[in-house]
Amino acid sequence: MENTPHPPFRSFSSASSASLNSSSTNITRVPSGPLLTLNSALNRTSSAQDHMYHKAKVMLKALAQVEGMTPYLNAAYTAAERCAEQQALALPQQLQTDGSSANAFRASVGSGGFSIHSGQSSASQNVKNIEKNCIFTFTAGILPASLSTDPVTELWKLLQQGVPLCLLFNAACPDTKKIEIDPSDDLNTSKKNVYLFLCEYQKHPSFSSDNMFTISDVYSDSSHDLLKVMKVVSTVLDKLGPQTPEENSIPDIGELKLTDDKSKVFRELIQTERKYLADLELLLAYKQELSNADAISSEQLHLLFPNLNEIVDFHRRLLNGFECNTNVPTKYQRIGSVFLHASNGPFKAYEPWTIGQISAIELINREAPNLRKASSILDPGFELQSYIIKPIQRLCKYPLLIKELIKAYSDCADTECYYELQRASVAMKDVANQVNEAQRRAENVGFCQSLMERVNNWRGFSIKDQGELLYHAAVAVKDGDNEKEYIACLFEQILFFFSEVPSHESKHKEKKMREFLTSRKKSSSGMSSSTANLLENLNSVKDKTSLELKGRVYVSEIYIINSLNLPGYWLSISWTGKKGSGVFKLRYKTEEVRSQWEACLRQLKQNEIDARHRRSRDSRGSLTAYESHEYPHNDSPVSHPTRVDGTPSTQRHHSSSSTMSMMKSSKNQPNSSRVSSSSTNGHQMHNEPVSPGSIVAINLIYKKSRIEQPLLISSGASFFELHSRISAHIASSATVDDDVVISKLKYKDEDGDYVVMDSNDDWSLAVDMLEELFEADETAERALTIWVS
Repeated sequence: MENTPHPPFRSFSSASSASLNSSSTNITRVPSGPLLTLNSALNRTSSAQDHMYHKAKVMLKALAQVEGMTPYLNAAYTAAERCAEQQALALPQQLQTDGSSANAFRASVGSGGFSIHSGQSSASQNVKNIEKNCIFTFTAGILPASLSTDPVTELWKLLQQGVPLCLLFNAACPDTKKIEIDPSDDLNTSKKNVYLFLCEYQKHPSFSSDNMFTISDVYSDSSHDLLKVMKVVSTVLDKLGPQTPEENSIPDIGELKLTDDKSKVFRELIQTERKYLADLELLLAYKQELSNADAISSEQLHLLFPNLNEIVDFHRRLLNGFECNTNVPTKYQRIGSVFLHASNGPFKAYEPWTIGQISAIELINREAPNLRKASSILDPGFELQSYIIKPIQRLCKYPLLIKELIKAYSDCADTECYYELQRASVAMKDVANQVNEAQRRAENVGFCQSLMERVNNWRGFSIKDQGELLYHAAVAVKDGDNEKEYIACLFEQILFFFSEVPSHESKHKEKKMREFLTSRKKSSSGMSSSTANLLENLNSVKDKTSLELKGRVYVSEIYIINSLNLPGYWLSISWTGKKGSGVFKLRYKTEEVRSQWEACLRQLKQNEIDARHRRSRDSRGSLTAYESHEYPHNDSPVSHPTRVDGTPSTQRHHSSSSTMSMMKSSKNQPNSSRVSSSSTNGHQMHNEPVSPGSIVAINLIYKKSRIEQPLLISSGASFFELHSRISAHIASSATVDDDVVISKLKYKDEDGDYVVMDSNDDWSLAVDMLEELFEADETAERALTIWVS
């Protein structure tokens, strides 16, 4: 196998390790490839004048000066007001409908953009999309209570009447034959007037027909089409005569006096959104140049820019929604509703972008010469690749911006604005997590394919039989006094450990790459340090150095999982297998990664318990109704307290080299005393029936807070099941908001002394104590209070 030398996997920075395994708001996708001189695009700022809100306001002001325009402006205002009311009514209903569902509503995004209602269109498909997307205007969210319309929708409704276009042309071109206007307001007549305007515009020598729009563009619900119409209208307005500075003056949030923290945070939100939208539109122009030059295939173009048109289209509405809240008293602002609208469907358009990002970067590296010939807007080296990651970076920035807004608006906690911001914070975190989860899964697929190539000897294991790859990370493994670094890969069935076999060539290239990146960080003012670090991380992600399988632990062999309160981020795992048992510790780069691995392992064990319960219920098909009542579904007794493999035992692979060969077997060490005889020899007891036992009520006190509902569990359950059920029960409690981390369980014995519980034997002693108390007093409840810390 030919290996391309890269930096060794263990050289991941902490940010890299976190991003590889994160479902939070970290960004993992970054470009690799040749780094060339950046042009001014990355540093280019964006002002209000560059965007639709300002352009529409200026255009409405100018059109109001045209003779005979007033009645049509009034009609447009009324139509836009009606659209805003429809959106204000539909959006809360949609939020309530989708709020009760675990799967958030996904927008139906088509090639034409997000659907908006056109009052003069009878297309049933558009109406259907409206009802789903709740977009009736060119503004996301609900308008502030002090506003009735937004300028973009108002301009849109004005131009759709047709007559205003004719009035404008007659006023701007008095030397030509005037267009004969039909004042009727039905749809066909309006389209006829638009047609007459287009005919006269093309005939006039002062105007170019290169950027003409069509009649359908006027009645389209896409911002791309509306901008084409506005561009032509602006050309005619220029011929009408230059506007005075007063006529062209629109207040800008960036020019307002910063009076308090609210205005500072809100200004940052709008300014960064303007810059982001300008970057997206630059990327859209680049895409168009590539398409015109026919440099790459349409499939490759879609791979580079999936959903770009739709993303740009909605972000114009998003920015318009933010700008509608400027110069509005706090009690009337609806900033949170803009985010709620976005999270309720449109932002799901980011998922295809996220999933295909690695492939897009590989395509850029492969097709760089063709891309460079086709367009000069962006260089296909670092510059284009840095633009490719911007959408996901921006999406994951929104929760942080909302957090700052909530902090700034804390003195307005009794307002609708503050309430909506709190809801928006939860919704946007969920969107970011969903996108990152899709990103992680897509990345895992690629990493798994790479893994099959990089491992020379699988020692008889088949990676296809181990289920889905869930997490992978560079970890330090400590067994006794020994600590070594490995690449850990957690599959549904097994946990693999690999070590790298770096070649001399890979070490040399790693050194050169790091020197190059360091010089780039120092010399490029246009590249942030975080982006440069992300570039470095991806070079590690795409590592092709050979790996050697050093050990494995089946998930079914794990029976205790604990996070440790030690310097660093440690996870202790107790295991028992056919060839031994023991305890080892994993140290992760960040607490977040450790928490994710711990939660995943606990969920895998809970899945085992649930599967065991199902098998147990199937084997007790002849139970009486009384027995079924005594052992309900949620508290079914465990068939036995030992491990159960998810696949038939004959399919398990036990070669001499497949055990945890990197660790000393602790079969005769003190740690193994924590494993009861039933646990150690569980594989020999697979078919032995175990008495289900009686039901015990567990009263839980977690960090000095009592959990209201007791946990019901069988006295015959294993300690691991008890531990897992306690963790799940606390996590589902309404009184606990933080992540549940359990390091110690303890109860009081007959003398009132605290006893720490960390094994099957300890749990059995506690059950025996309850039985003795019950035998002494049959009126006593089988209830045990456990303190969890």
